[in-house]
Amino acid sequence: MTGRTTAYVLLAGGSGSRLGAHVPKQFIRVAGKTVLEHSYACIAGFAPGARIVVTVPADSLAFVRELLRNTAAEVIVGGASRQESAWAALRHLKASAPDNVVLHDAARPFLDHQILHDVDEALGHVDAVDVAIKTADTIIVERDGLIQSIPKRDHLFRGQTPQGFRFQALLGCYEELGAERLGEFTDDCGIYLACNPLSPVRIVQGSTENIKITDAVDLILADELFRIRQQRLAPNLGGVDMQGRRVLVFGGSMGIGKAIAQIVEEAGGTVRSLSRGNGCDIADHAQVAAAIAEAQREWGGIDHVVNAAGVLVKGPLSTQSPLDVAQQVSVNLLGALNVAQCSHAALKASKGMLLNFSSSSFTRGRAEYSAYSACKAGIVNMTQALADEWMDDGIRVNCIVPGRTDTAMRRSNFAGEDTRTLLSPYEVALVAAKLMSSTETGVIARV
Repeated sequence: MTGRTTAYVLLAGGSGSRLGAHVPKQFIRVAGKTVLEHSYACIAGFAPGARIVVTVPADSLAFVRELLRNTAAEVIVGGASRQESAWAALRHLKASAPDNVVLHDAARPFLDHQILHDVDEALGHVDAVDVAIKTADTIIVERDGLIQSIPKRDHLFRGQTPQGFRFQALLGCYEELGAERLGEFTDDCGIYLACNPLSPVRIVQGSTENIKITDAVDLILADELFRIRQQRLAPNLGGVDMQGRRVLVFGGSMGIGKAIAQIVEEAGGTVRSLSRGNGCDIADHAQVAAAIAEAQREWGGIDHVVNAAGVLVKGPLSTQSPLDVAQQVSVNLLGALNVAQCSHAALKASKGMLLNFSSSSFTRGRAEYSAYSACKAGIVNMTQALADEWMDDGIRVNCIVPGRTDTAMRRSNFAGEDTRTLLSPYEVALVAAKLMSSTETGVIARV
């Protein structure tokens, strides 16, 4: 970062009408946080001491101030349009004007530090900076339903945000144009160029991941992008800190569950492993509730509940008995719901974590184990839903998606595999222990 002072503006005033959601797009939760929180966290992480102004609709002011209560955000009322919101932020900053101002759409939660760095560097040489990527699509100029021209793509870019400016230069543009002309423009670089047609606006390389959540399909893309980012996060989690933690592991008698129990114990935690072998079938709601109540009485609370239980019956669905199908659904899906439901009160009291386990087959069902794949896809969906549902209760909800792992369940269904090609249960358990030691929620971590 340079020695100049920079203030950041998060424009979070949209209604999200095109999305068709019941709340504005910037307040929809994805991967455990609102879209606005993701965008704010990126900027705050890049410039921890900088002023960050967040413009919001008047009826959302109290909500956003509460949402960002543990941050240094300056939450103000924006305007009816993007331009009016930006102007509100400029007026808010005018009294103690920074050298530079960087404006970003809150509905772009995948902003990265490299882009922010490049914008900051470019502002050392020019008064205005835009972020853009080259278009991969052919652009058609239309009039009256007919093609007028097809420009060459060589010099066509798609604009993104953030956009950066020398503060006084942008403020002067807004004051020169006045409120009556702001509606003619769609972004701040357009406003700047209208007042400074001969001044250079530097283009900084954006990112294809820096999408703006506008339509319903964008939410699906956002979910997948967060999942990919979390996959990158998994190997880079911090260390294991389980000293004094009270951990209940369902499915802890073998495989990954057993490995987790051993790692937690070695790290100074207290563990109880539960399985059908010692009288706790997670398909039975009463047994799960009783096991959790007993652990609470004995320990005085529970910090983590891990559900590593699973049943796989391999073979075409048409040849599996109704009992086989029912058993897989009962353990893999109903059981997971039982564990979650019965754990809620204990985890709310401790501000703890529920850790689920899915399978790499959740993204695409596999032939020969369709019932199992369907249930594991449901686990991911449940994790995402509960991370949102339980956020206000202080409960973190995460999920591990292990690759092919050398467990008894796998050996019984896939005989003859070369074990050198399989993960060790302890590799998966170590990532699980690191995730349990973190403050993350809504993470779907592939191993």
